[in-house]
Amino acid sequence: MYIARIVKRLGVEATVLFPGDRKLMPAYDYEADEALSEGVEIQFLRRIHSIRQNVFTLEQMKVEKNKAVGTGSWDSIKADALILALTQESDTGYLQELKDIVLKEDGTVVIDADRMTGHAGVFAGGDMLPGETRSATIAIGHGKKAARYINAWLVGENYAKPGKPATAGFRKLHMWYKTEAPLQEQNRLVPWVAVRSFDEVVKGLTESEARYEAKRCLSCGNCFECDGCFGACPEDAIIKLGRGKGYRFDLDQCTGCAVCYEQCPCHAIEMIPEPDKAIADAHG
Repeated sequence: MYIARIVKRLGVEATVLFPGDRKLMPAYDYEADEALSEGVEIQFLRRIHSIRQNVFTLEQMKVEKNKAVGTGSWDSIKADALILALTQESDTGYLQELKDIVLKEDGTVVIDADRMTGHAGVFAGGDMLPGETRSATIAIGHGKKAARYINAWLVGENYAKPGKPATAGFRKLHMWYKTEAPLQEQNRLVPWVAVRSFDEVVKGLTESEARYEAKRCLSCGNCFECDGCFGACPEDAIIKLGRGKGYRFDLDQCTGCAVCYEQCPCHAIEMIPEPDKAIADAHG
């Protein structure tokens, strides 16, 4: 979709040929919609069979059991150039010399539970792994995970993944205050203007807008030092440790009234029942 839109901006008519239907196309709906709005033609259920000079012979396809199959019917179109954009893959040719790295047929790499390949000290992630959703967020996440294992390997330790804290869902939040955020009109170029240049079609937030939105975040499940618990505690059992250091709970002073828990907007405080004293005494 992006290549076709670039071609349009160079003043060339662009047609996308895809062997499947709209449901099978890996592009997001908004990507296809934006390309169509800018004048890109998309022909579904068409597969290139052969090319002779500038004549492309196409086979008409059909979808059976969520798979595109040929029908044996043909037509043709004329074009001056062909741009193949069929898939994305990593260049792993430079790993061929490392014989203990297992490469699959599609060029992806096999790793162990520590995200290391068969060669000591070589880690992999992102597009280099088989069966993964190939996106920027997945690659960044893999890099973050690999960094921890790499650091442990360099210092001769084994990285132990910590347990995940319980998710603080919306139902657990205690919203005793609310903020009203002004609606920002989306800054989007209309298609007939967008195709005239390579300017950003959908602009992001300005710095002031981004800062405002970031300040609204409660960081659910994590204390952001709103001082609500500190001000609500009737027993002075909560001690402020200074900006950025959070609080200390004096459990000897705490009576378990749960006032701090009930007012915490982001569910950073959890109430855990104490074991019955009689049961505790019986077990020594």
